[in-house]
Amino acid sequence: MSVSQLPRGVLVPLTTPFDAQGNIDEKGYIAQLEWIERQGAHGVVVGGSTGEGYTLTEDELVRLVELATDTLKGRLPVLASIITDSTRAAVSRANLVAQLPIDGIQVAPPHYIFRPSENGIIAFYAAIANATRLPLVIYNVIPWTNVTPELAVRIMETVPQVQAVKQSDKDFGVYVDLVRKIGPKRVFAAIDGGLMSCYDVGAVGSIAAIASAAPGPSVALWNAVQNNDRERAALLHAQLLDVWMAVSAPNLPAQVKTAQTLQGMPESFPRAPMAASSEAQRDVIAQALSPFV
Repeated sequence: MSVSQLPRGVLVPLTTPFDAQGNIDEKGYIAQLEWIERQGAHGVVVGGSTGEGYTLTEDELVRLVELATDTLKGRLPVLASIITDSTRAAVSRANLVAQLPIDGIQVAPPHYIFRPSENGIIAFYAAIANATRLPLVIYNVIPWTNVTPELAVRIMETVPQVQAVKQSDKDFGVYVDLVRKIGPKRVFAAIDGGLMSCYDVGAVGSIAAIASAAPGPSVALWNAVQNNDRERAALLHAQLLDVWMAVSAPNLPAQVKTAQTLQGMPESFPRAPMAASSEAQRDVIAQALSPFV
C-alpha cells in the first residue's frame, strides 16, 4: 500500500477538555470538533502539545482519535500526535491509532533530558514507519532534541514515509533554511506570531496553537495569503499577533482553552499540575479577541 499525501492548509491542534477532576470531557471535545469544522479549518490534530498529549495515556489518545473520526466522518482530515520518550512506546501508539481512519501521524522525537544521537533519531522514525503505512510528520518542538534542517533531510531520505516537518522552532532563519532544504510543500508552519511570513516563504499549511485559539481568523489569514489579498492578510496578522501574545504563557494549553470558552465553547480545565488561566490572563485574552467576537 502506498503512502497517502498529507492534507494542506490550516490543521487545528485540538485542545483536550478536562473536568475539574482531570477526566476527559467528551461532550466538550465533540463540541470543539464541531466548532472547528464550522470555522472552516482544513483538518485537525489530536493529542499534540496544545492538546496536552504528554499527559494522555494510550487509551485516552485512542479514544480522542476515535471521537474525532466518528464526529467528523471524513469531512476533515484527522492526524494523531505521538509524544513519548521511547521507540517502543511510540510504535505502540502508532499501531493503535493506525487502526482508525486517520490521515497521518505527527511524532515528536524522544526528548527526556538526554538527546539521542542523530542515527538514533533516524532509527526512531524508521521504526514507526515500519509499524504503519500512514504518512509521518516530524514534530520539531523540543529545543534540546532539535531536528535541524540537515537532520530532517537525512530522516526523509532514509525514511520516505516521513513526508513533512512541523516547524515549531521560533528561529525564522532556521525556518527559511528548512524550506530551502526540503521544499515548501513539506513544511507545516508553527511560528504562531509570524505565520504570514512563513506562508510567504512557503508552507504546505500550519499546525499552530493560534489556530486553536482563533480558528476562523487563522483560516482567513491562510486564505488571504493564498489569494494574494495583502491588505486583509496584514490586518489579520496584526490581530492574530495580539491573540498570540495574550495566550502565550507557560500554561498555554489553559490559555487556549480560555480563548475557546470566550468564543462559546464549554468551560474546561487543564490537567494538573498545570494551572488554569488567572482572571488577569482571561481579561487580556478577551481584549485580544475583541475584533473577532
